[in-house]
Amino acid sequence: MWPAVWVLLRLFYRIEIRGKEHLKNIRPPVIIASNHKTIFDVFLIGTSLPFASHFFPFRFMTEEERFHHPMLEFLRKIKFLKLVYLLTGGFPSKRGQGLGAAVVIPTGLLGKGETIIMFPEGRLVRGEELGVFYNGAAALALESGKPILPFFIKIEDRKIIITIGEIFELKNQNFNEGTSAIRVKIENLRTL
Repeated sequence: MWPAVWVLLRLFYRIEIRGKEHLKNIRPPVIIASNHKTIFDVFLIGTSLPFASHFFPFRFMTEEERFHHPMLEFLRKIKFLKLVYLLTGGFPSKRGQGLGAAVVIPTGLLGKGETIIMFPEGRLVRGEELGVFYNGAAALALESGKPILPFFIKIEDRKIIITIGEIFELKNQNFNEGTSAIRVKIENLRTL
């Protein structure tokens, strides 16, 4: 699906990718952490990575509970979203079962050398400011010991700017401190 998505996104949007130099010498396993602007953010991140690179295939947490938007809720009820998740690398978030349960699947995938995409805001945030960051990405990084590659997505009309930051690690921090560090790294990409 990724080549088709790459073409479709570029037909409808001008996409600018900044910070590609930060991808050099990075090999999975790695956690990509990004702000969350659209339901297509996973695809946007995928199109910003080198085609057929070692980051593929990557995996991402999905919501399989209840959606506020009626169309998404309809697609969930008829199991269409589950099919899309299956085809594109999604795995259930285990929302409401605690951080321990939430990081089991992605920690195992990182242990197999995969790339995991996380959206610490946990939901779409349409405004210019970042939303509340939850501890899931920090818990995953601290539990797995894997580094984080920060991304920032900005949408201006029909232009999408994706900024890639420098890879970093969380060490000797609690979940709240780790979450704050991730937020700062993503926030700093806003002005680049």
